[in-house]
Amino acid sequence: MGPNILGDIYQKNTDKEIRKSIGQYYTPDFIIKYILNKTIGKADIIENPYISVIDISCGAGYFLVEAYNILKEKFLLSLEELRERYGEDTYTLEKEGRIYSLNGIDYWRKENIHYHILKHCIYGADKDKTAVNLTKIGLLGKEPTSKIEELNIVECDSLYRWEKNYIDEGKLKEENKLIEFWRKKYNYVIGNPPYIGHKQLDMKYKQWLLHEYDSVFKDKSDISFCFFKRIVDILSPDGISGIITSRYFMESPTGKHLRSYLTNNVDILEIVDFYGAEIFKGIGVATAIYFFKNDKSNYNNVTVNKLIDDGNQFEDLKDLREVIKSDLFERFEVEQVNLYTDRWILAPKSILNIYNKIESKAEKRLGDVVTSFQGIITGCDKAFVLTSEEIEKNNIERELLKRWIKNRNVERYQVSDTDLSLIYSDLIQSEKKYPNSIEFIRNYRERLENRRECKNGAKKWYQLQWGRDRTLFEQPKIVFPYKASRNRFSLDYNNVYCSADVYSIIIKEEYKDEIPLEYLVGLLNSSIYEFYFKLFAKKMGRGIYDYYPNSVLDMKIITEDIIDDIVCRVKQIMDLLLILDKDRNDKRLVEERIYKLEEEINRIIGDYFEIDEEEYKVYKRYLR
Repeated sequence: MGPNILGDIYQKNTDKEIRKSIGQYYTPDFIIKYILNKTIGKADIIENPYISVIDISCGAGYFLVEAYNILKEKFLLSLEELRERYGEDTYTLEKEGRIYSLNGIDYWRKENIHYHILKHCIYGADKDKTAVNLTKIGLLGKEPTSKIEELNIVECDSLYRWEKNYIDEGKLKEENKLIEFWRKKYNYVIGNPPYIGHKQLDMKYKQWLLHEYDSVFKDKSDISFCFFKRIVDILSPDGISGIITSRYFMESPTGKHLRSYLTNNVDILEIVDFYGAEIFKGIGVATAIYFFKNDKSNYNNVTVNKLIDDGNQFEDLKDLREVIKSDLFERFEVEQVNLYTDRWILAPKSILNIYNKIESKAEKRLGDVVTSFQGIITGCDKAFVLTSEEIEKNNIERELLKRWIKNRNVERYQVSDTDLSLIYSDLIQSEKKYPNSIEFIRNYRERLENRRECKNGAKKWYQLQWGRDRTLFEQPKIVFPYKASRNRFSLDYNNVYCSADVYSIIIKEEYKDEIPLEYLVGLLNSSIYEFYFKLFAKKMGRGIYDYYPNSVLDMKIITEDIIDDIVCRVKQIMDLLLILDKDRNDKRLVEERIYKLEEEINRIIGDYFEIDEEEYKVYKRYLR
């Protein structure tokens, strides 16, 4: 691709937060080339010389400039055939403000291809006026001496349905131009639509989206959901779209309506799932490439290319096609009918079979039998979290101190030792009663008073930002980290207080006699349930998964038959872990015994779900 120097300068000099607020992220060359090779790269310009390609969030024109390059090469290689086939047809050509009428023999010549592509093939739209102008400059710069007055690149909000308006002589020329522009149907829609979370949207605009795109956009949706619908609206029959955007909708609860819309209205041709790898540097959005056709056949297979090694760096990549063929990606097909509304599981059939066994046989969701809560937000850990040495040195009042754990203290089955305690300052009714604690916290008073809750009078300066109800922590519970590389569910019988990067679950009152905590911790730490969870959990990158309760509590669980067998083995594991804590001499033997007990738990769960030996090997390989 030729350099888009002005676009690069614009990108580097636009504030990162501004670009984030408008969802403006510039796409790496290897992504652009892959999308265009799979779309207009396959276009037959002999059958349709007026092939139309549009980018409805074109930014500085990176996609469209490369689309121009591909189309120009196609036309130049096909001139003789075009003259032969369309030699007697009549064409119009605008030069230096005059319009000429030509036959096909004279029109299909090298010197006219630039004009033809820009006037009849390339279209773009964006809200950013500067970006639109840069796109025009980039396209006109392909032949600087050529004089083309007006390009099909417009400044507007692409989500607005301009085509519903009427063309009227009384309207502004620009508005009528937009109406005509959006009444057209396009053979190819390509690009990198913006992804902006619902919290970043202007409330009035969000309300408009909720009304205008109610089939795909709901309360906590991302704006990218609307772009999928808009793209389908403007695609010609059998038209094809290739875009890169957030992969969030495939598994999120808010993506349910978009999943249903796509499954029922288009043929999804291919998904390249980068599965948490950082494609757009520094924005923290997991992405995927989607190709789909404006057609709905009764039976369609989706080609999936799913990244295995999410630690791979793509910075210097030239050709994504070669990487996809390597062992960094897993390649398989999924029947579109198996992309369920609940979530899209992109996995080979052998893995889907196990997932379906779990989903069909287990009757309750974890969320049916437990409730969850997040740990405490202090607003300034240094002011409230102390080591034992600091406690002694400052003579902190003991009745305020609570044992404190963070993400790193949560291990499988048990919480590791911690030297930290929390000053639970929400218990302070009188500053005079706890002078030592107040004096210690006072070191951070200026920072604490700048917290929003203190400024609006909801909290006193020495209180925790979000202390929660302490009775939640002072009971038996299961704790688990917000982010982790594997399932780490830990039993807590010691009333530990948790930081905000730790979540807890407690059993609902009506199930306390039926479902012991030991059973749930054994189930959730099993390799079968780790496999099950990771099929739909949000991948954060670098092998880390998001254990947000919405996903964790959505797992289906067994509530019968095997409970006693698993509880028995979990209690043995807990006893063995105590031995490890006290005596490391027999570490290897104890660890072997723990491993054996965990394998027995896996077998018990596997037998319940009727997982056979071949499937057992499949999910074991998946977890490696």
